[in-house]
Amino acid sequence: MLPPTLNYFWNSSKREMNDLELYSLSQAVTVSGLNVILHTDKQIDISGVEVRLVEFPTHHNGKIIKHVEHSVDMKRFEVAQEQGGFYSDTDIVLFKSLVELAADTKSNVFAYQNKAYKTICIGFFGCSAQNDIIIRARQAYLDGYPGKSYHALASFKKLVPTILEEDVFILSQREFFPVRMRDSTFYTQEDDEKQRNYGYGIHLWMHVINRECISLVLSKLKKIQKLNGGAP
Repeated sequence: MLPPTLNYFWNSSKREMNDLELYSLSQAVTVSGLNVILHTDKQIDISGVEVRLVEFPTHHNGKIIKHVEHSVDMKRFEVAQEQGGFYSDTDIVLFKSLVELAADTKSNVFAYQNKAYKTICIGFFGCSAQNDIIIRARQAYLDGYPGKSYHALASFKKLVPTILEEDVFILSQREFFPVRMRDSTFYTQEDDEKQRNYGYGIHLWMHVINRECISLVLSKLKKIQKLNGGAP
């Protein structure tokens, strides 16, 4: 059984959390069935969320860490290696409990971002403490930083080439990544949400959502939650 914690990370030097991210954490408290923890460098009060103050790295391999997301990744791997549990980006909104995933006997739980390309994103994963895959993944991230591009280190497949040969549990793409990054229809159209096949949650790709669309996305998320049998 994996530790029954769901961990989020927020570096306040980026900006304040917006309504979608606050909704994501509130939903986690209501839906996940786990102890929700926010690791951050600035006190943020969200009902039901345990806040743990941390320091994010500012330099690595003799270089300034330009993107706060990379400093968050480094801290996330550090905590994951030490403590285990589940780890999620703040722009993933849950629709279902994670209790059954936590009870799985395997030491690692991952989710396909794109199965065709065997892409396993670090945006959501679960692990036991001090397990070999996370130790190797963390070291590969640190050794490879800064990488060839912004997203170069964001996939477990690239970090640990042998991961698909390990005894792990990998969720299908629809469980957390039913909407592709460039699928703008989710954010701009009032389509029939019954036609989409949602699983445990949805990665919102926060960086492609225009500020003026946030209220629309929130409205759609509440409809989806209701269709999934939960309170909005």
